[in-house]
Amino acid sequence: MTHHWKYHRVTAFVPVDEEHVHLKETISNYHEGLSLCMPDLVLSALGDQFIMWNGNYSPDPINWQAHMSLSGDDLDIWPSWMIEQAGPYTNSFDVLSVNVRDNSAVVVTLDTGRNKFRSWEREQTTWLLGKKDGDWKILGYYLQAISNPK
Repeated sequence: MTHHWKYHRVTAFVPVDEEHVHLKETISNYHEGLSLCMPDLVLSALGDQFIMWNGNYSPDPINWQAHMSLSGDDLDIWPSWMIEQAGPYTNSFDVLSVNVRDNSAVVVTLDTGRNKFRSWEREQTTWLLGKKDGDWKILGYYLQAISNPK
């Protein structure tokens, strides 16, 4: 075996686990940046590329939709646009589960909040994160209970 992978089964959030705390902090920075109108805080939580997709109100992947993928200049301006066009934004969340394997993580949260376009209560969000240079970054997330505008 030439590679050693750290592998942990999916677990509930453990508030004394350093990786879990850092993952939650990254997601928190994303939400706080949008809520406090701080686009640089949002950007600090995101990787070099960011993708969102949705379930189109279906648990079956055949019905899922691509929502957006951002990188470069598009990614740099998106948080300011989101704050301006969709604000005010609020969100509170609890971490339901965490799975870490080496430099990748899947985190599931239960979110309650609102923006100009919609509100959500106890909505499950699935986050994909990657670790680069010791920092966790959001690579994308999935929401089942939304669809793209027509």
